[in-house]
Amino acid sequence: MRYPPLLLVSLAAIGIALASCGSSTDSSADGEDPAADGKAPQDEAELMRQAAIAAGLPMPDEEIPVISDRTYKVGYMNLKVSGFFDINASPALDTMASITSDGSTWIQYGKSGEAAPNATFTVGNGDMGIGVAVGRFVATGTTIECEITTEVTPTKVSGHLSCPKVTGYSQETRAMGDVKIEVDFEATS
Repeated sequence: MRYPPLLLVSLAAIGIALASCGSSTDSSADGEDPAADGKAPQDEAELMRQAAIAAGLPMPDEEIPVISDRTYKVGYMNLKVSGFFDINASPALDTMASITSDGSTWIQYGKSGEAAPNATFTVGNGDMGIGVAVGRFVATGTTIECEITTEVTPTKVSGHLSCPKVTGYSQETRAMGDVKIEVDFEATS
């Protein structure tokens, strides 16, 4: 998932500003237990999210799952795209391109870059989403444009994505148009 440079710069500035103010949960200097008042300390990601929302930046409502490092051996996907281009397919899990490592997940169905329908479910950098393609047509949806539900167990990642309106793009003609994406997937390690 790539963010516009302005969004990244804004988030970095907000993070620096928060860090320079000191942590609201750092009470070790005065000997107080931060959890003593019944409130758990907030982590930096949540502070960044709150600051971004306060600054008017779009942030996802969905909770971003934590997925342990793993590779994926078995899986399925039902992929439907309609609008500017159409896909109704069940591409096979690409076991060589599907991995979770160091907090980032790529689960690939079909072969990326080939003409046949393919899709990649991604999680990382505080967001998750789907990239779909067929032939020279591509579209990407994230938690900003899509409703995403996921279930993560020690051996399986599954979910449903519903993106009512994302922009599709033709790499051949450079034309753009709206597509709707519906995905059900499962991948087991």
